[in-house]
Amino acid sequence: MRRSGRTVVLDAPEAGAATGAGGSADISGAPRGDAVRGKPEKAAPADLVGLDFQLINAASRWCLTAGLTELPCATTDPYRWRFRPVGATGTFEILSVRDNRCLAMPGGTATPGARAGLQACAALPSRRWGLRDAPGDTAKVVNTRTGKCLQIQSGVAVQDSCAGNHGTRRWTVRVVGLPFFAAPATTRG
Repeated sequence: MRRSGRTVVLDAPEAGAATGAGGSADISGAPRGDAVRGKPEKAAPADLVGLDFQLINAASRWCLTAGLTELPCATTDPYRWRFRPVGATGTFEILSVRDNRCLAMPGGTATPGARAGLQACAALPSRRWGLRDAPGDTAKVVNTRTGKCLQIQSGVAVQDSCAGNHGTRRWTVRVVGLPFFAAPATTRG
């Protein structure tokens, strides 16, 4: 993951494997270009179908699991997430591969320390998230409804203020699964 202007860019593990020669996908859909000079250009959200990601906490270097706790990283389904773009807004539904449900702030509560949950994916702001730049190769994962950041507190995923750059509220988003591409079927005559 790296920053390109104001957007967060996710790097694929092998250059060119999933996204072309650059090996990265700009998934933000946020404006790009030179906004200071008045030349922003809108990037369309990348098609992320088939890409699986790990959410790695910057403080512990452990992964967020489908149980919404952190554990040492693995590549099995409980540690895999999918980012599904919501229009061209730069926001996402973050879908658990194991449960096929979305990361959410149940009830849309903005209370600091409220536990994150998994709920059926729906077009609700409490189930939409954005990525905000943070130091190094990290991003803050911000709930659209509450404006609070996803963070780890005593090993559990909660929301809290996005102020400061403490590692518990910063995440590395790493590609762990690439899309499957099938060759066209051929027949012999």
